[in-house]
Amino acid sequence: MDQNNPKFGAEAYPLDQRKNWYSPVADAYNRVRPRYPEVLISRVIELTQLPTDASILELGCGPGNATVTFAQKGYKLVGIEPSEAACQLAKQNCAPYPNVKIENTTFEEWELEVEKFNAVLAATSTHRRYSVSWSRYQLPR
Repeated sequence: MDQNNPKFGAEAYPLDQRKNWYSPVADAYNRVRPRYPEVLISRVIELTQLPTDASILELGCGPGNATVTFAQKGYKLVGIEPSEAACQLAKQNCAPYPNVKIENTTFEEWELEVEKFNAVLAATSTHRRYSVSWSRYQLPR
């Protein structure tokens, strides 16, 4: 990290370095991270009034913990995950769900298709600041 860099936190590090921060612990995270309680997922769906045929974009899906839970309910998901190791685990964990696509990329590098998604999910990746100008996307309100 460059001490003269005015950026702070994750943004102070190069994107290529940030992509693999979690790769060394991906397997342990997959094995020991508690899964999301059914009551929490049901409440999210209720509060957001998510239609049963919704398409969800998941930012930083990790090994797919939340992805699997929503996929089990029949939702279509695209999960993007910068860590190659976590991405491979997500692909394995989501293999039984043909309605799920996992991509090894960052949100900053990923090309969003306009009006493809009903919701954006960031289950436990909210600690990561996405340095993206949201104005470039015409998100439905």
